Amino acid sequence: MKKVMLAGLIALTALPALAAPGGAERQQSFKKLLRSFEPMGLMVREREPYKKDEFIKHADALKKMAAEPFTLFAPNSIDAKSRSKPEIWTQPAKFAAEKDKFLKAVDELDATAKTGDLAQIKKSFGGVAQTCKSCHDAFRGPER
Repeated sequence: MKKVMLAGLIALTALPALAAPGGAERQQSFKKLLRSFEPMGLMVREREPYKKDEFIKHADALKKMAAEPFTLFAPNSIDAKSRSKPEIWTQPAKFAAEKDKFLKAVDELDATAKTGDLAQIKKSFGGVAQTCKSCHDAFRGPER
């Protein structure tokens, strides 16, 4: 009986590690977003020249993949390397609201990018950046 209980305990402790996807997949997905977001940031902060067509290309790419990382937050998929706070799973409505704000801001940035109005683009870019910060403040912990 004790062997069966011990085997059951071992199996239960291994379940979180078997849950997929985990932090590594999410991190890679968010890094893909950054490969579009960061070049736009260089342009809006005037560290690189603004190139409308290039900016639109990055905004379109960001819009196409913006929802992907959020699909990778499976129940109990936190792991030792993840900076995800448990609140993602204990406050799913709040997390979903943050995701929705981000997706809406990305849509606005994509639409604004096509206008070529750099002043408005800067505001829209700032809106996306603010949604990232808001979500990180609520749902991302310190580096481990």
